Amino acid sequence: MKQTISVIEDEPHLGEMLRDMLGARWQLEVHTNLAAAERALSTSAPDLIIVDVKLPDGDGIEWLERWRVRDNRSPVIVMTAFATVDRAVLALKAGAIDFLVKPFSEERLLAAVESAFARSKRLAEVEFAAPRVLSAASGIVGESAVLRELLDVLPRVAASASTVLIRGESGTGKELVARAIHEGSPRLDGPFVALNCAAISPGLLEAELFGFERGAFTGAHAQRKGFVESADGGTLFLDEIGDMSLEAQSRLLRVLQESEIVRVGGREPVGVDVRVIAATHQPLESLVEARRFRQDLLYRLSVVPIEIPPLRSRADDIPGLIAHFLDSHAAKGRAVPAFPSAEVIARLKAHVWRGNVRELENWVERAVVFGRFTPEDLERTAPVLAAPVIAGEAEVSDAASAVVPLGVRTLKEAVGEAERAAVVAALSAAGGNKAQAARLLGVSYKTLFNKIHEHGIKESARFE
Repeated sequence: MKQTISVIEDEPHLGEMLRDMLGARWQLEVHTNLAAAERALSTSAPDLIIVDVKLPDGDGIEWLERWRVRDNRSPVIVMTAFATVDRAVLALKAGAIDFLVKPFSEERLLAAVESAFARSKRLAEVEFAAPRVLSAASGIVGESAVLRELLDVLPRVAASASTVLIRGESGTGKELVARAIHEGSPRLDGPFVALNCAAISPGLLEAELFGFERGAFTGAHAQRKGFVESADGGTLFLDEIGDMSLEAQSRLLRVLQESEIVRVGGREPVGVDVRVIAATHQPLESLVEARRFRQDLLYRLSVVPIEIPPLRSRADDIPGLIAHFLDSHAAKGRAVPAFPSAEVIARLKAHVWRGNVRELENWVERAVVFGRFTPEDLERTAPVLAAPVIAGEAEVSDAASAVVPLGVRTLKEAVGEAERAAVVAALSAAGGNKAQAARLLGVSYKTLFNKIHEHGIKESARFE
């Protein structure tokens, strides 16, 4: 069925011209005044409205302002023979998506109409994706501004076909986000295949990822599909992409560029239809500088970059997360302790949470096992909350291996927080200009760029 266009134009010759230009591809309804258009629009909503500014019974822009209150779905193109910058601005403010100046060419008209329909399609896809994304992202709990900002963009990301790069510390929920994107995408009926690149030795990764032919190596007794082929028609999630070997990176680049693979030991290309979502906790730009990651692959992966905030930057979400984890245990028939006291919550909010949400989840499970949340248990029976000892940073003694109470920071943590504060202050003083901020800090532009990613400094935090 053809899409419908409602044209509101009082000049008969222009109405006929629009029929000639558009009628072969779309179904047109031409109205010579606003009253006639209102009557028709009251019974059916067209897929697109094209309205003139000067009409016998009113102004098209003023009518559009009133119409937008009743219908915010049908895209509207405004056309006029009396073009001024002010009038174009008024039309766009009233809700028009394009502004045509008479006389216009057929090419300009067709471009405007096709763009309007493409926009409508994207909006419909986002509306389709939103409830599925929110359902799949039910494990991503919280009401903080940084988390809401993340959840708000996921439907639009899901509706697109673009490659996604998810950045975030370990334990922040990168796979949860990737699954939510898949569930909200047009590929939701296809497979979601996840591979942790750090969990497979470099020598086996290529065979696991791209498959192999019989006889490709010792033990290859039969042809086998890899993870890429298994994800055909769906989504391939590559976690810890920074641990992928350069050889495997080259093969993955071919997947992104040519939509095909060559199995290990094979010669013939195999076509694949796969959307790739990659994730990392490492600053890939630093790996590029160290020649451990291909720069061209980084560009292809980060078409849509997503940053997942660490738990310490959204500490107010901790009570909600605890309630969510307790509900999950209760749903499995387990006895759960009473919700933590205000004192315990305060101490939890002060903790650094190096393991992020996963660390908190493990701590809640420990509390379920012991049947209580108390301040004493935080220090005595919850070593998961201790600051880990990092080999090579200091002499390890009996005292160093003791549990560190909540609220007590290691020297490394204190230095890191001071460094982050200095970067934010410099960016604020430089009005967001990173080159100027780097000069204020006395570091190179690349060093500043890496520090921004290392400390998870988001745009909203750069002007605090």
